Amino acid sequence: MKVDQGDSAPQDELNRLRKENARLKELVRINRQLHSSLDVDKVLQTIVEVATRMLEAERSTLYVIDEKRNEIWSRIAQGESVGEIRLKIGQGIAGFVAATGQTVRIKDAHKDKRFNPEVDARTGFRTRSVLCMPLELRDGKRIGVIQVMNKQGGEFAQEDEEYLRALCLQAAISLQNAQYTARQAALSRQNRNLVQLLEQRLHDLQELKMLSMKNMARGIAHEVNNALAKIKGGAEALQTNINDLKQELAELVGDSLSDNEELTYLLDEGLDSCLQGILEGSSGIEEIVRRIKNFVRLDQEPFQETDLNQDIQNVIKLSELEIRESGVLLKTKLGDIPPVQCRPREINMVLRELLRNAIYYASEGKKPDEPKLVLITTATCDAGRTVQTSFLDNGPGIPEQAGDQIFDLFFTTKPEGSGFGLGLSECYAIATRNGGTLNVETLSADESAKYSTKITLRLPSKAT
Repeated sequence: MKVDQGDSAPQDELNRLRKENARLKELVRINRQLHSSLDVDKVLQTIVEVATRMLEAERSTLYVIDEKRNEIWSRIAQGESVGEIRLKIGQGIAGFVAATGQTVRIKDAHKDKRFNPEVDARTGFRTRSVLCMPLELRDGKRIGVIQVMNKQGGEFAQEDEEYLRALCLQAAISLQNAQYTARQAALSRQNRNLVQLLEQRLHDLQELKMLSMKNMARGIAHEVNNALAKIKGGAEALQTNINDLKQELAELVGDSLSDNEELTYLLDEGLDSCLQGILEGSSGIEEIVRRIKNFVRLDQEPFQETDLNQDIQNVIKLSELEIRESGVLLKTKLGDIPPVQCRPREINMVLRELLRNAIYYASEGKKPDEPKLVLITTATCDAGRTVQTSFLDNGPGIPEQAGDQIFDLFFTTKPEGSGFGLGLSECYAIATRNGGTLNVETLSADESAKYSTKITLRLPSKAT
């Protein structure tokens, strides 16, 4: 009986069409999953499984390129004993494809010099035929590799290569989506952290501002009380002297033997002394108001020139109570400097904070007989383009490990609850905002004999 070979041709074509139809359905399914699932690894796992099943292979591996380490690593690998595989780019067939972008289709891997048998030796798997293709984005950037191994019943064909190319496109899109998602998630986390940090900073600044104002008000109140005490004492003495004067005058009128010497004293010295006390007290209050006005600069424009030496003197006056109570010996060495261009109110706040900081550390851990030294200097630098003021103290110094962090937000070496004021991070920000710098300086040989820390503020002079 003869078999008509022509009868099998339609059946072969039908099988081919069914096979092609099945492959297309899988591509459509992967595409839907790609657009509906946020689980990138799940999509990649599906792509690898479809590649293995549709290409009638034993197993497949999807590698991702790690540019920093110049490696590829198996993000999805089939086989229970495989584990993670890492290869240098250029190593093995997958590494070769990652390095060159060329597609490799071979019948016997062990006869190809590019093949790396180490993975087979480790896993016990025997690689025969291989179809390996790069994962590339639309701009040509290579991000990974898919390797399909051991075609059942023979070797991989051209149609297998074309189908794998379609799968590679889906895998590349999925990996790109993963990168975008990771970046967006990282940016979202950064934004949340930044918002939280700013909110916390605003809250802390409000509290620090209140503490700073309370401390400042305490010093002002002390000086105002001293001035008022003079006024009150003078007024009370004046009232007594006037009463005495009245009595003396009455006696003079009624008795010519009155004590003229006492009357002369009251008129020439007593009343004058009382009035002098009142005038001194009034002048003191006037001076306090002037200092406060200069300190906050309420009546001036935000950006202008100012005399840094005068600003330092004002800040010292406002800090007199704190200086006395701490027992610090404060010295100044103010040079002949030009005016500086800045926002005076902000710079006054920085000067105040740097002085308080120096006072605190000069006093820290000192025994009663140990000196507490603070020095403030001013000078020109950079050929007159810049004016600098330095605050030196003989405190414990800045720990070496804290040198790079001293101007960081919320960083402090003070015990919890002892810090108040702007903080050095805000001082640094203000200095920068005013076109200047704030740095921890190295002490000269002469300075290091007495002091341990030097912080310098530099601002542009009027001439720049």
